[in-house]
Amino acid sequence: MAVMIKTGKLLLLFFLLLVNKANAQQLNNSIDSLIKRTVKDLGEEKNDSIRVRLMGKLSYSYQYVDFKKSFLYADSALRLAKKIDYKIGIAKSYNFLGLTYATIGKLDLALINYLAALKENEKSGIEAETAKNLNNIGETLIKIGDDTTGIKYINRAYRVNKKYNNKNSMAISLSLMSEVYLYRADYKNALSHLYEAKKTSNHTVGAFDDGYFYNKLGKIYLKQGNLDSAFYSFKKVLNIEDTEPDQKINTLFGLSEIAIARSDFNESEKLLEQALEIAKKSNARLELIRVYKGLSDVAYQKNELKNSISYLNKSTSLKDSLLGFQTSGQILNSLNKIINEQKDSENDQLRLESEIKQSELSKQNTILIILVIGITISITLAIIAMFSFRSRNRAYTKLNIANEIIQKQNQNLEQSIEKRTATILEKNKKLKDLAYFNSHNVRKHLANILGLIFLIKEEGNNKEYLNLMESESKSLDETIKEINKMIHQ
Repeated sequence: MAVMIKTGKLLLLFFLLLVNKANAQQLNNSIDSLIKRTVKDLGEEKNDSIRVRLMGKLSYSYQYVDFKKSFLYADSALRLAKKIDYKIGIAKSYNFLGLTYATIGKLDLALINYLAALKENEKSGIEAETAKNLNNIGETLIKIGDDTTGIKYINRAYRVNKKYNNKNSMAISLSLMSEVYLYRADYKNALSHLYEAKKTSNHTVGAFDDGYFYNKLGKIYLKQGNLDSAFYSFKKVLNIEDTEPDQKINTLFGLSEIAIARSDFNESEKLLEQALEIAKKSNARLELIRVYKGLSDVAYQKNELKNSISYLNKSTSLKDSLLGFQTSGQILNSLNKIINEQKDSENDQLRLESEIKQSELSKQNTILIILVIGITISITLAIIAMFSFRSRNRAYTKLNIANEIIQKQNQNLEQSIEKRTATILEKNKKLKDLAYFNSHNVRKHLANILGLIFLIKEEGNNKEYLNLMESESKSLDETIKEINKMIHQ
């Protein structure tokens, strides 16, 4: 049974070697092809801003292949960008220089360039681009052990990414948060943030790919003590094409730690030797330090003290030359100085922003006072208008009542006029009748009397005429009585 297990392990190791070799060859071919195309484009391109971008692309392509070329292209891009005052190009070139230095473990120089890129983007007002700089600064600080300051930069990066909906960079921010939780042995939050990062990236093309994810996942499981899950995650990385050299090295290193946990030191040594070969070829100096340290630990476990000391010396020497981890703490002093300068710059910026905000607040207060006065006047006018409206309403109500009374009186007057008109018409009719009666009856008696008077004057015998006159006078009296009677009716 033991022989079968050992044979299985050897077959797995052989498989990993084949996969690693095939992937390495494919990756090299892919990088070579990309570099050739980019160099050709650079030679033909006349536009300086495009040339800056192409040189940045070449710097990134040479990152794990040739440090000198990677640095040369980034530095040339920076010089040209400054010459043509290409703001975005200047910031990106600083960032590429930072990535180049980070690859070989010069973390102090990497941090200086990341901070320069951040400052350039902030000065140019390109806030969306600052997230990448902030992520790189945070990652560098985590690597040197300052997770407290590192997480502040990462949180800033996350807020900027969320504001501009930059999924890929947001995924990197979340994965770096996961790294901090792992550093603090909070495995639950480490896993939660890593899976949230994968969900956020949603397989978009960029730095956060499957190789990156499974490498981080295996690392968490390994620290948690879940060896089977860690082994499965690391194995997935080796099966992914175009995996970055640092991911391969970290994966092989993780598998070697699993082998040590299972007391298989020979397998661990073989895996580390593969990692050593990739690290040397790819200029991944920071990972190379870990590999030397791992080989030293395995040699010690195998009681090969001479080899253990040799690897340890290589690790220490490389660490001192690259990172500056001297007893004097030069790198820590350098980084503290950089961070303090950055903090001073940020404080100056905050003070300036505070003064601007204070000025704006003063203006806002003035506007607010004017608004309050305006609102007060408006309310006062509204109240006056309301009372005026009510007063006018009451006046209109009284006027309506008066109008109703007048209309009623008019109606009564019309009725009275109609009644009086009818009365007058009736009286007029009576007057007409009276006039007719007077013109006929009264004038008849008067005519008779006048005739009798004439006869008396002409003839001598007056008695008969007097009697007739008396009779006519009585008749006239009756007629007058009838007239009076008619008038009183």
